[in-house]
Amino acid sequence: MSKFIEHDIQRPSSLYRTSSAAASFASTSPTSNGKKKGVDIYEADEQGVSPTDSRYSRLNCPLLLFAITAAISSINYGWVIGSINIPALVIEECADGPVAWTNGFPSCIPMSSTLWGLVVGLTPLGAWAGSMFSGIAADKFGRKHMLMYNNAFFVSGAIIASTSTSVAQLSVGRFVSGIGCGVAANVVSTYCSDVSTIRSRGFLGGFQQLMILVGVFLSQVVSIGLSKAPLWRVLFSISAAIAIVQTLLLFFIPESPKYLASTKQIDKAEAVLVRLRKDMDIAFELDDLLTVLEYSRQTDYVPQPTMWQVLAGKTEIDLRHLVFSVLFLMLSQQWAGGKGVMFYSTEILSDSFHLSDEEIKHIPTIAQLLTLGIGAVGLFSVILGMCILDKVGRRTVLMVSSLATAISSALIVIGSKVDI
Repeated sequence: MSKFIEHDIQRPSSLYRTSSAAASFASTSPTSNGKKKGVDIYEADEQGVSPTDSRYSRLNCPLLLFAITAAISSINYGWVIGSINIPALVIEECADGPVAWTNGFPSCIPMSSTLWGLVVGLTPLGAWAGSMFSGIAADKFGRKHMLMYNNAFFVSGAIIASTSTSVAQLSVGRFVSGIGCGVAANVVSTYCSDVSTIRSRGFLGGFQQLMILVGVFLSQVVSIGLSKAPLWRVLFSISAAIAIVQTLLLFFIPESPKYLASTKQIDKAEAVLVRLRKDMDIAFELDDLLTVLEYSRQTDYVPQPTMWQVLAGKTEIDLRHLVFSVLFLMLSQQWAGGKGVMFYSTEILSDSFHLSDEEIKHIPTIAQLLTLGIGAVGLFSVILGMCILDKVGRRTVLMVSSLATAISSALIVIGSKVDI
């Protein structure tokens, strides 16, 4: 046994014996004649998997509830990027009527399309800024506490945007909310990964994207009723309410067991695993976790290759293919135009259908209803992908979705040029 494990991390006694939950599970397992017998935790099924090994446990109710609570940040993320779409013309072009001041707030904030694009673009810029420090902060403060602290960005951004009286104030509010989106994108996925098992990893892996689209869809549904002046301010302020509710709920979920183990809180990590893996033996899972942390600690002292060495293929194992594949996949997701649809679909569709100013005032317009339909299709697609991901494989799903995206993009271009 390594020095790291023996001296820096004290392995709990459960690693050398069956946990109490597993023992209880074993003592109540019925036999064919109605009597109870013990179940050997080392007894494996046809695939060589022990029925009580927590590493292969399926998604259970506590795990799902904890993941949902953490993913409320992703819902807020979706709300922030989706809430700006449908009321866009009311805010920037005063489509609901000329500027009228009520209690010190204007009914709209008129600006050019270029300036509006800058205001909207500040949200992903803020998300980039938030993603730059979120990983280090989550390792220092913990995933759970980082989600709590991050809600300060959502609350402050929502307050600034909903009370904005100028383009500058609205821009600052969108940027601050964007920081919250960037942190949420990183920390939520990390938390879900830390608490997942092998059999639940596929579902929880897509959980963040699902919750983002839930937020987008909900914001668009609510926007239909709040796209008139000055109700768009209420639409922006709802993000603060979501953040406050999540902050209260976060007190009832456990911290990531991986974070607890990495900070040498092994007893707490064990208790969390027992809570997450109901009626399962967590000894092997905890042992694997400590082994991974040991290896990570040891490799901290090994000189790491520079970015140039990786890109030039001057590493012990040529990583260029993997690096460029990941980079291309991440960039192609943005180049596909999905975010542009979330931000500008109402304006694009209004122009495509040649809606007059009078028609735009009659909410909901066909452009707004189609935007709502786009959100529903996105939500359905993510759910479908999560259900089939572990059955058909990541690569197959990725290839089919990429092909569908390419065909859809081509149809958009043809439709805009031919005007059909």
